Amino acid sequence: MKPDQVHMALWRRMILAALRVKVRFCDVYAVTSGAPMILTCNHQSLLDGLILAFACPTKMVFPVTPKHSVDNVFTSYGLRLLEWLGLGWVVPMNSNHPYALRHLQSALEAGRSVAIFPEGRIARPDQQLPHRAGVQWLQDRTGAPVVRARLTGADQSRLFARAGTRFRPEITLDLGGG
Repeated sequence: MKPDQVHMALWRRMILAALRVKVRFCDVYAVTSGAPMILTCNHQSLLDGLILAFACPTKMVFPVTPKHSVDNVFTSYGLRLLEWLGLGWVVPMNSNHPYALRHLQSALEAGRSVAIFPEGRIARPDQQLPHRAGVQWLQDRTGAPVVRARLTGADQSRLFARAGTRFRPEITLDLGGG
């Protein structure tokens, strides 16, 4: 590993530790092979995309609702900062317009990996949302493997989740085995 890669890995681990995120690699090869993949994960809080960006060893393309990626100045600026830091790319994704899925298809065909929350939005803790068809559509058109991830505990965040009760909950991310 080059010195700048070591430096980046260290500060990423420090941020995950500060957020109290434990990352478990269930299928290391699937996540670190370098081949383009479609990473799917359940969606519990506004922290979820950030956790994936800091935890994944591969840069990912993240579809984000225009409400957060364009309209909200604070979150839009934060997402651009993450892009600038080299943690991935953000694509505004409006579920009413399929163009964003085509952009994700192009990213996969160019060799980039994509991270998707297949429910399309944050679910309440007592709610199980159905998966939308976008993941299957992308896989059918690109042949990219779907790698599953699972977050637990992020829904407890008082600051970033809908009904959280803790300021710094313990969060676990299982990569490649959710």
